[in-house]
Amino acid sequence: MKNTDSVPREKKKKKRNLWPLKALVITFVLAAAVNAASTLVLEDSHWWLATLLTVIILLVGVVFDMIGTASTACDEGPFLSMASRKVRGAKLAVKLSKKSDVVSSVCCDIVGDVCGIVSGVCAATIAAYTLNLNGSFWWTVLIYAVISTLTITLKAVGKGIAIKQANKIIFGVAKALSIFRKEG
Repeated sequence: MKNTDSVPREKKKKKRNLWPLKALVITFVLAAAVNAASTLVLEDSHWWLATLLTVIILLVGVVFDMIGTASTACDEGPFLSMASRKVRGAKLAVKLSKKSDVVSSVCCDIVGDVCGIVSGVCAATIAAYTLNLNGSFWWTVLIYAVISTLTITLKAVGKGIAIKQANKIIFGVAKALSIFRKEG
């Protein structure tokens, strides 16, 4: 029998959490791309186009917030059962539920927040357009208030739905994403 007290133990390497750095890069690139695209679309555009773009961006933010919330609220068990039966998308659903911290961060914090900020930029464009049409200060305030209220209210409603329908949402996302992945 060996005396293990005199044998030097190997030090375990600490695994570095690089997620914050990755999140920084993803956020910067996504924010720059979405802002550049929306600025190009909104430049010299009509108020209805700015309104349409605002609604689209707002809805994208709500959907991604729902996905992020659902990932933290879902139950992994049904996905494991489906994966054992080789149901398409189930393995990816297991991964999404196991990596809920990253999924939530990407969907809620990165995509959701970027969409919220860009919808604010769109609101500024709509407000500027209405001011050019002899709009009043209060009309501009009303535009910002409506867009902010819609953003927060729709996200709150979406999160409630996401908590109640978490497994359905995550499995739907996994099925949709499995089209682009080979499961084996």
